[in-house]
Amino acid sequence: MYQRPYELPKGKTAKDPLFYEMGSSVLKNKLGITDTQKAAEEETIGFIKAQLIFTEKLSKKTKFNEKYIQDIHKTALSHIYPFAGVYRNVNLSKAGHHFLSYDFIVRGMTYLEQEFLVKLPADYEDVQKLIEDIAIVHCELIHIHPFREGNGRTFRILADLMANRAGFTSLEFDKFRKENYSQYIDALNKGDDKDYSGMIEIIGNLLLSS
Repeated sequence: MYQRPYELPKGKTAKDPLFYEMGSSVLKNKLGITDTQKAAEEETIGFIKAQLIFTEKLSKKTKFNEKYIQDIHKTALSHIYPFAGVYRNVNLSKAGHHFLSYDFIVRGMTYLEQEFLVKLPADYEDVQKLIEDIAIVHCELIHIHPFREGNGRTFRILADLMANRAGFTSLEFDKFRKENYSQYIDALNKGDDKDYSGMIEIIGNLLLSS
């Protein structure tokens, strides 16, 4: 597996405490919610709100950077979670897949900003370059997984905004993910090894059919 320059050496792990509302599987929150469905509803409302706000503010002068990503997350979840917009201080895994150790999140996001985000053009003469940029940024962000919750939804909003700034409509990324989950996960797994071909195919189909 490809190892990025900011990652934890193989075989080493970091401490992974978990914080939930007592007697539930819901993360500690400002609303005292203990029901998972209610928490999910509040999160969905927040992300819909965030997408509307950032779409309305979007212009050719918009700079996609580390702070911009944090602001999307904060706008979506600040009404429910105290960690909104803040990088996680716990390790995370999903379905046996371990995301970047929290010790290396700041380094990972700095690397992403310097190597990718600051180099993104406001206008694209080549649509294929736009597709590749969206795919790479999405895979790299999922690999880092900087937040305690809401990573994928934050990054799918960013993908939409990248397309919008270049003059394309939103990608309907969430709909695709729900209907083609295994293909999406396979593309992300390839992205862990810097093979972006699967995500490029997905983004290309979504962008060119929008």
